[in-house]
Parts: sequence; C-alpha cells; structure tokens
Amino acid sequence: MEAPTAEPAYLYQYTPGSQPAECAAQSADPDATIFRSVEWSPDGTMLAASTDSNALRLYDLNGLVTRYSENAALNATLAEHTQIAHGGPLLSYAWYPYMSRHDAATCCVAESVRDHPVQLRDTGSGGVRASYAACNNKDVLLSASAVAFSRDARSIYAGYAGHIARFDVQRPGLPVDLELTSPSRRSRDGMKGIVSCLAAGAMLACGTFGGQLALHSAGSGLRVWRVPDAYRGGGVTELRWAPNGVHVWAGSRHSRSIVAWDVRDLRGPWAVVARDCLTPQRMQFGFDATGRHLAAGEMDGCVAIHDIDAPERDPVRLQAHADLVAAVSPHPYYPLLATASGQRRFGPAAPAPANCVRVWSLPAGYHDSAAPGEMTRLNQFMADCMSVGALRGFKHFSAYIRSREEIVLRVFKDPDNPPRSDLVPICSSTVHEHLHRVHAGDETKQLIAGARGRLAQPFDVSDASLAADAQGVNFLIAGYQRYRCPYVWLRTDHERLVQLDAGELLDRDAPVELNTINCWRNYDIRPWDVIVEIVCYALDPWPENPFAIDYAYFDKIPIEERVVATGAMLEFLRRAYLRRYFCSEILLEDIKRLQRQHFHCLNALREYQQSAVVPRD
Repeated sequence: MEAPTAEPAYLYQYTPGSQPAECAAQSADPDATIFRSVEWSPDGTMLAASTDSNALRLYDLNGLVTRYSENAALNATLAEHTQIAHGGPLLSYAWYPYMSRHDAATCCVAESVRDHPVQLRDTGSGGVRASYAACNNKDVLLSASAVAFSRDARSIYAGYAGHIARFDVQRPGLPVDLELTSPSRRSRDGMKGIVSCLAAGAMLACGTFGGQLALHSAGSGLRVWRVPDAYRGGGVTELRWAPNGVHVWAGSRHSRSIVAWDVRDLRGPWAVVARDCLTPQRMQFGFDATGRHLAAGEMDGCVAIHDIDAPERDPVRLQAHADLVAAVSPHPYYPLLATASGQRRFGPAAPAPANCVRVWSLPAGYHDSAAPGEMTRLNQFMADCMSVGALRGFKHFSAYIRSREEIVLRVFKDPDNPPRSDLVPICSSTVHEHLHRVHAGDETKQLIAGARGRLAQPFDVSDASLAADAQGVNFLIAGYQRYRCPYVWLRTDHERLVQLDAGELLDRDAPVELNTINCWRNYDIRPWDVIVEIVCYALDPWPENPFAIDYAYFDKIPIEERVVATGAMLEFLRRAYLRRYFCSEILLEDIKRLQRQHFHCLNALREYQQSAVVPRD
C-alpha cells in the first residue's frame, strides 16, 4: 500500500485561482523615483522606505495596523509622516531595535550616507541626534556602506572597505573598535573588498561585493568563507539571520537563488531557494512573524513566499507590482506585507514609471482546513512523549524526561526483576502518618498501611550513567526542531542489537532504523507506536504485551499517589488500546483490572477523608 502524501500546508492558506491577498494601502501617487528598500519599524507602526532621490520616507501606519487588529475595512493611502533628505546617496539604514512610538527617545534610525559619518536620526523631526565617524590610518573619513544595531541596541556596527567598526550608541564620535577585515591589501587571508551588508545576531554576519561571507565576534576575529560560484553572482547584497539563530540567509545580485548557511557547519549551503535577481541593484527579502516563511521580490513584479521548513516546495506567488519588486518587508506581528517597486529604464521606448509602496493584507488560515505542518505534529509528538515520561508502573520499560526535546526509554533486560530505581514514589504519604487518628474500616486501614517501604533514588539519565547501565537497554527518543522529525538513538547494547554488514564499522551516533520513524511524515505515528517497536526490538523473544503492568509497583506507593498514578495509567492504556495492537485483548484485561484497583483505592481514600478526626489546636 502506497503511503499517502499530505498536501503542503502553509501558514497563510491561499485560495487557488483568486487574488491571494488584498492591497491594504498604497503610496499616494506613482513616483518617478526608484524605491531601494522598505522596512517595518520593530513595533510595527511605521514604515521606512529609501528612494533613489537620496531621501528616507517614513510612513505612519499605526491607524492601519489598529484597524487590521480590529478586523475593520482596510483601504488607505500611505501619507508621509516625515521625509529625511540627504546630501548624497543613502547606502544603508537600520531601525533602533527597541523602537516604540510611545517612547520618543527610541524613535530613531541609524543611517549611512556616502561621504558622511554614520548618523542617528530622529524619525519625528528628521534631525541628527548623534554622529559616529571612523577614519583610516591617514585620517581620511571612511564612508560606511552598511550599518546595523547590535541585538542589545548598545552598539552600532558599520561596514567599510576593508574595515568593520563598532560604535557605542551613548558615545558619539570615534569607534570603540575598528578592525581590519584583512591583514593587508596583498594578503590572501581575511575578507577582501567592500562590506556590502551586515546582520546582527548571536554573531555579526558580514557580506562583501566580492562574494565572501564572514562571522565576526568580539575577541575571536573573522570566520570567513566564500559563496560557491554557482550562487555568487555579482556579490552579496542582503543578509538575514533566520529566527532560529543558526541559519544565515544571503542574497546576491546577478544570481538566481537565495542561499542559507548553517553556522555550525559551513562546508556547504544548508538550503537554497530560487529567486531571479538578474540586475545590479539590491533586492530585499525578509521573514514573516512566525519565522517559517521567507518572502522575496522578483523581477516580474511577483512576491514569492517560500516555506523554509520545506525549501523544496513550490513557493506561493503574489502579483504585487507591474515592475521589479525591489524590497519586501513582512510585518513583525501581523500577516501584513510591505512591498516597494522600481528599477532604472533607459531609452525612448521605456515605459512610464509606476513605482510605489504597497501594504498587502495576507489571509491567515493557520491550518484550520489544511493538514498540520511538520513542526506542529512534532510539537504534539513530544508533548505526548512528556506524558509517557511521567508514567511509572510498566513491567518491560520505563520512560524518563530528560529535556523538553528528549526522553530516555529504558527497556528492562529482566522484566520479572525490575531495577529498584524505577520504584520511586513521587511524594511521601501524609495519609499514613495520620492513620491512627481515623475511624475507618480494617480493610481501608490495611490498604493504606501497605505502602511504607523506603525506596531507592531515581534513575540517572546522564550519558555516562546510561552507558554504564547493565540492567536495561537504553534508547533516546528526541524531537529536535532542526530535524523536523523524531529520531531514536541506541545508547547501550550496540554489539548485540545492531546488525552490521561485512566490513561495516559500528556508528554509535547513528539513529536506529525503525519503521514507525520512517513512516512518521506520512502517517499518524504516536509515541506508543514507537515504544511497541522499541520493546520488541530490544527483547528476544517479544513480550506478549509490551505495555504489561507491574501491579507490585502500585502496591508500594502511597495511596494518594496510587489514585493519581492508576488514573493516568488508565488514560494511557485507553489510547494504546484504540491503536489495535497485536496485544489488544491482553491490554483490555489490564485495563479492567487496573480500573478495579483505581476505584478501590479511590473509595478507600474517600472513606479516610470522611472519617478523619480533625486534630485539636
């Protein structure tokens, strides 16, 4: 039987054959100028757009965002709030990371203008608040081609030709640090050329027009690598950190792709998405509020929205403009998308310019009618694993929560004599301490008095303890977000359980090949399905019932805990029984027996509570 294939599920569910989004706002009149970039403010209430006329236009969209949040009608005209003119081309700008319209002190942007120092501008008045200048060894002013704030907003980074500077925001003037990107002009070490773009994350990502990328951190210098020739184009012009903090996305001019790099392994690209940028100008891209989708403008006036959890899927396209989309900026909180168009055209046959800034309202379905995405399924899978890790009382195995992404499954080699470390109560009995003060029946007192033993310490789930464990076969079930799929690793008994071909070496870090894990992407696989396969894989012969109950465990724990533990176990067994395993009939008998024990303990505890003598003060 062929495995079913789920339809691609996007955060924004588009209706095929219709306009996927509506234009919520547009700049007043088509302008002859070219828009180079557009960027939402960090609080999502303002929009900044740089133009070819050496100006930075600021639009106040607080009213539009408020109407959107209230589900009101959207059809507005973008009116300029402030226009900041400059004496030269505006090369780069960056919003203050903690900008809030309710705090005027935070309403500012850092700018870099050709032949000018880096300046901090007030977005309300357009005035200069501070200037930051860097000079070379001949005391000549350097012109920054890229600027970026650090994540803590205490520093401004500026990229120059052969230099990277760090300025203290509170100390205008000279930089705190000015580092060379290469030891000398003739040296082949380091990063050569003009620093074209910067992106601040856990480290500072840098790109050059020569097609080089680098990671910079204080005290450790530059870690430089080169974009492969197939993706290099005419030099890196845009860098973005993915929201997960480990992937750097780079876009180049004169190229047909946007490339992602995993900073933990720089031997090759982590992912590649197609995007035609056959022009010398910059073409901006950005991530949506969830961090799952990458929106990038294209030369035919479309905006392509890529699912970065599955880069191989075809993107969803939005016809945003009639000309090249030079800039795209998703809203930081809502499904709103700002786009800007424009490119230089020459000759008498060149069409009339229709350059503008538009804000699009994207319909957000959030998987109401579509199949859930892989990350949603993975989160649910690990939530079920956490519930299994809180259970005790199985005869053949025990599960332990190691982290929010990991549980350890310990399969007992001798189920008839389980390790004592798996018989630990959650708490001590308070009922037993006051047994002499109640007027309950002899059967109730005997039931309560049954659990008095002091039990061993909990099992240690560290790697060293797992490797030294001789009483169980240990497995690690993990649902790491970066893999987007659960995997199982064997931590002991590799020589007995792993079958190797002739000449093959044992790889202890390789995941175990399980049918349930291999089918997880296409079928509804739950943690108890994986547990059944693991127990049958570890024990020879297979047990008649992998979920067999150790009733002696429940007799040794305090009665108040016994009521909770048997109730939780019953819910788990009910879920397992509905899966119709080969042991379903035996499971049903265990459910009936455990159900009788649960209600018997519950009635005894209720009798104790009703007959307890209230102590005198």
